[in-house]
Amino acid sequence: MEVSPRSNPGPAVSRGAIRPPVLWGLLGIALLAANLVHFLTRSWESSFYQTSYATIYFPTDVPTILEWHEREGGIEAELNWNQTPDGWVILKEGEPHATNDGPYPFFPELADDMSWYDYTAIPQPAGIGKSLELQLRFIPTEYWDDIGLPRPDSYLIRTDEVHGRFPQYPVSEWIDDYSYLADEDLAEVDRILTEEIGITAADGTLTKLEKLTVHFRDVLGQRCRGNPHHDDRWRDPFVIYKNMRSGEGQGYCTQHAQIFLLFANRAGLSSRLVVCARTKGNNFIHSGHSWVETWVPEQHRWAWGDPSFAFVYATNAKGELLNSIDISHLRKQSAWHGVTTRLYKDWAWPDVPGEESTFVDAHFPDVVKVVQDQFVTSGIYKWRRPPNVEDLRSNYLLLFKNWEFFWGNLERYYFKPPLAIANYPTEGNRTYFVRHLLLWSFLASLIGFGLSILKSRSKT
Repeated sequence: MEVSPRSNPGPAVSRGAIRPPVLWGLLGIALLAANLVHFLTRSWESSFYQTSYATIYFPTDVPTILEWHEREGGIEAELNWNQTPDGWVILKEGEPHATNDGPYPFFPELADDMSWYDYTAIPQPAGIGKSLELQLRFIPTEYWDDIGLPRPDSYLIRTDEVHGRFPQYPVSEWIDDYSYLADEDLAEVDRILTEEIGITAADGTLTKLEKLTVHFRDVLGQRCRGNPHHDDRWRDPFVIYKNMRSGEGQGYCTQHAQIFLLFANRAGLSSRLVVCARTKGNNFIHSGHSWVETWVPEQHRWAWGDPSFAFVYATNAKGELLNSIDISHLRKQSAWHGVTTRLYKDWAWPDVPGEESTFVDAHFPDVVKVVQDQFVTSGIYKWRRPPNVEDLRSNYLLLFKNWEFFWGNLERYYFKPPLAIANYPTEGNRTYFVRHLLLWSFLASLIGFGLSILKSRSKT
């Protein structure tokens, strides 16, 4: 008897089996919960990404020597620089020596001469950027053969120029454009800068810093130092400034620094916020302070300044402007010889010699208490990228007060962590890896959920 074959309906599906969309949905809910728990239980030490002195202080606005390459007739310095020169003029011992076209300087070979020579490489056209200063010495292969250490032609290089491959950012990476402020508020800031503070296009960077310092010390004054309103966590800096100026508001160092940054950046000064603290679980705070750093193109350096204490900048014995980490190193060793600070003498400095309401160059040890108290060895220094809004702490309802505050903290939490320098190991880098793992897993679960829904509908 012939038996007809039975149709194959495919694998049987149990009535109790969970459909793929449900599985993906449950996974997405679990990952969303994991993201929220990680966000709500984070500590201050996890709110940054540890980096290096080089990344913080050597921007792409200044040429960095990445590598040296031997070329026919000499050596070439490969650079990382956000400028593209047409060519270079090479000085030897201060006298014209050679020229070359292209973005990198070329130094001709010093055949039959093993002396050290001073070289200056000047980018063209003139004024495009910083010249490179270095010493070179050529050692031919015959010299190595004579001493029994066979080597090819070699070059010895001495330089204080920035050298090496490391993550770098332009100065503009740190500068807030304040596009989230109302046009009329920005216009009022510009009016205050020109009409009240007296900023002019001819002013140099340090002159502008002094004029800003005078304004904030005289207009806001001592009455504005105190506890800020809790809403100042999300308010923009111009609102905070108006409240302080009217006598209705007060602020910590962070609010004073935020105000300073708004006016400084609108005045054409590239300035950024620096925060230093060492906390544990957001409960035990050992130290905490905020200040600013300003890019000074006249010296191609970031300069420390502290609006809360009327410090404009500080210089070492060579007259070089000092940044925050420079000062922290000097503080650790009490190496204040030749270090001075430019400060505005007012109610905060009654014992500093000089006339009231004038600028004084003070010997740093005479006014160093704030640095001794705050620049502690266990401190974590972090540089916050724009927007210039406060970090969210424990009051999460503030996220719903202002969109810029919400988005600024969300972006900072996942994609733009404040970069930091610390003497001791921290958990920040590991924490950001976990944050990204949880975020992308959650987004992948949403994609899986959507695809499974489409697949289920296509079958029906």
